[in-house]
Amino acid sequence: MSTQNDRNEIRKIIDRIEKKSANSDYIYRGEPKRHTKVSSSLYRQYAKEIVAEHFDIKVVQDEMLTEAERYVYEKDGFEILTQLQHYGGKTNLIDFTNDYLVALFFACDGFPNSGGRVILLEKNESTKDYIKEPQSPINRVRDQKSVFVQPPKGFIERGPYKVINIPKHLKQPMLDHLEKYHGISASVIYNDLHGFIRVQDLHQSAYAEFFKGLTCQDRGDDEKAVEHYTKALELNKQLVFIYNNRGIAYGNMGNFGRAIVDLTVVIQQEPDYAKAYNNRGNAYRAIGAFDRAIADYNTVIKKKPSFAASYYNRGIAWLHLEEWGKARSDLMEAKNMGINIINLFGNGYESVSHFEGINRVELPEDIAEMLTPTQS
Repeated sequence: MSTQNDRNEIRKIIDRIEKKSANSDYIYRGEPKRHTKVSSSLYRQYAKEIVAEHFDIKVVQDEMLTEAERYVYEKDGFEILTQLQHYGGKTNLIDFTNDYLVALFFACDGFPNSGGRVILLEKNESTKDYIKEPQSPINRVRDQKSVFVQPPKGFIERGPYKVINIPKHLKQPMLDHLEKYHGISASVIYNDLHGFIRVQDLHQSAYAEFFKGLTCQDRGDDEKAVEHYTKALELNKQLVFIYNNRGIAYGNMGNFGRAIVDLTVVIQQEPDYAKAYNNRGNAYRAIGAFDRAIADYNTVIKKKPSFAASYYNRGIAWLHLEEWGKARSDLMEAKNMGINIINLFGNGYESVSHFEGINRVELPEDIAEMLTPTQS
């Protein structure tokens, strides 16, 4: 969820890009990590192994093109390169776009623990010879408003371009902003079969992290569970149910504020998800916000009257408020619906006297008896 500070920072970054590019014609590139050079994938493949002055990237690419021509009907070298680039091959093309909003998407898409950046490259006499427009763009190239840069050395000299840095904490809020206000999202940017494969891989990775978190949570290691749930959400924030699990884990750790934030995300996106209201009610109850807790339990019971645990939870909240009649009614309802209210009460409190001591109340005798194990 983005804060007002996030929204202010986003506006400042967009304003800076617009201001820097206002008086000339620019193309843009988004990078989710801040590399030392703006370089092609082919250059990066060889840069660590070969001394720069001995490396002629044109020779390498020409040999690659000669080999690639055996596999395609296309004979235009640049068109072959654009296809190789699309399919993930190593080329001396660097992806740019005519739309700075698309560049912002790429700057924020991936590497959540690293800052990103947007590169602004001016179209002028010194750069025009190696800026290449695609001749027969495929769907993704059209939607990304792609343009390619083919630098003679494999990288762009530092002088011609400007840089706008994106802090790592602003990546997800920026992606949310781009989707909400400009309709730019992964499904739009990656809108072909390769995009599907990318999303499929992200889904699989996200689910893997989710199940790791679930395993840790079952073992009682809530801190480790939170780590895995967080990684899963970084991979795919659309899996809303993971916020619910992370919220429960935060609650188990005593971090009720974070629990409430996560569970509120679930409720905002899935307003009929009864469990999220119940879990948020428990978090509110834990911090003494009994009226809010009861409001959440009321919502659960309205949406799903068979949710027996919410009657018990609401009954306990009524006890805190010394609303004995309402507490008695809810506890009896929970018991009649099959809830073992004695065991459940014992999970939260050592005994009736323990509850009375920490809350400075004295339960009516019949309610105390309802919550006390029978002597064998």
